[in-house]
Amino acid sequence: MGLLLSKQTPDAILGIWEIWETSQQLYSLSKLNEKELVFYRSLQSERRKKHWLSYRLLLPLLAPELQNPSIDYDECGKPYLSDGRYRISVSHSGKYAALILSVNKNVGVDIELMQPKILNLTKKFLSPQELQYDYPLLEKESLYVIWCAKEALYKMHGKRDLSFTQHITVDPFSFDGSGVVTGHIHKEKTTKSYQLFYETINDYMLVFVTGA
Repeated sequence: MGLLLSKQTPDAILGIWEIWETSQQLYSLSKLNEKELVFYRSLQSERRKKHWLSYRLLLPLLAPELQNPSIDYDECGKPYLSDGRYRISVSHSGKYAALILSVNKNVGVDIELMQPKILNLTKKFLSPQELQYDYPLLEKESLYVIWCAKEALYKMHGKRDLSFTQHITVDPFSFDGSGVVTGHIHKEKTTKSYQLFYETINDYMLVFVTGA
């Protein structure tokens, strides 16, 4: 299927790839360097191969000026481009892969297939304050906005020192299919606030953020 959706903000470019191809078909479209080939061959599952190749293929579609840069990962697992021209974040779930890039801003993106099981997982990602919110938190879509927002902020932060229940919060909001929510990272006696954009794509929730 290829590029399903692209969005451009003043600070970032976002793309969504809808995956209908096999890994072999996606591989035939790719131009991987030797290091990427080693990584690709280490992937065990067909789904993981398709996800990785899909967001790799998004790069030249979103930024045609890139000369086939490779995607590497730092010690915290955060992806980055080998040539350093863009900061990136990636996500994948089911039949979609997402990639966001920015020249000078840290970015985060998360996409998730919405499933009823999230109703039983609230205590794993909601803070005590969020569990007391008056709006109907048990609505699946609202919970996925919060979950994806926290994932996006975690990825933007880029380190493993954040807890979803202790360090990341999302303000109350009224779910409307797509919109903006405010999220906060509380760390080392400081709070930084961010605007996150969410959008429902069929049975999936997409959230992305650009930061400092």
